[in-house]
Amino acid sequence: MNLNPVDLLPQKAPMAFITAIESVDYDEQKMTTRIDIQNTDLLFQKNINGVPGAVALEYMAQSIACYIGAQDIHLTGSTKAVAGFIMGSRDLHVMIPVFNVGESYFVHVQSLFCDANMASFECNIYDSKNNLVANANLNAFRPDDINQFMGEIHE
Repeated sequence: MNLNPVDLLPQKAPMAFITAIESVDYDEQKMTTRIDIQNTDLLFQKNINGVPGAVALEYMAQSIACYIGAQDIHLTGSTKAVAGFIMGSRDLHVMIPVFNVGESYFVHVQSLFCDANMASFECNIYDSKNNLVANANLNAFRPDDINQFMGEIHE
């Protein structure tokens, strides 16, 4: 199955940062995505010729969203991207200050726990030379009904 990140992410351009789905393994509950850094990216900063390293957390979060969206398609046939929220991270380490323009980075996400609403993922980002540049464990929450959930927050 050919998966397109545009179909899996609730974010749309210019906030969708995943370039491609490199691989997915439903049995092992893992996915690898690719991010190609360009000078046209929304978060590109000319003075550092790239994207700040702190954006690693968002790259991980969007890769998790891609995995969960792909899993939904695989298990239920549902093709509607559903929004979720990062609830926290453990041991977030970003080893580079900048994601360099013209470079590709690979985000590996591995599900540690996942049910209908809660999930925990181990995330690692590698550069094109297979050097680890960021890692973390992220916890995510996806409400059953996002509109109802958001309405309850604003009441």
